[in-house]
Amino acid sequence: MKIGIRAGILSLMMILAGLSAWGAVSSVQRSDDEVPAEVYAWYHAKSARAQFLLREENGYVAVYRSGQNRPEQLTAIETDVLRRADRAMLNRGIPAESLSEVLQLLEDLGS
Repeated sequence: MKIGIRAGILSLMMILAGLSAWGAVSSVQRSDDEVPAEVYAWYHAKSARAQFLLREENGYVAVYRSGQNRPEQLTAIETDVLRRADRAMLNRGIPAESLSEVLQLLEDLGS
């Protein structure tokens, strides 16, 4: 009888520990389209001066000229291999003020 009660209590404790761990992990995960405001604020402030915009196009990073609907260049950088934060930024658009900044951003995304 005592062994059955101990086994039941142990099982209950293991279930509660598992639920607690699952709750902790799920509370820290971000959704794919969530960008912290402080991270995007810097990019958003540049958008008025941006000559280029990096976005996702058919699974790849694309470079758009500001105000254009068609990409000027489609890169070989696949978006599904990027970090979640980078994919989220591309979904919102990453502004760049110059071609050299575009090249720097592409280098960062491609590495």
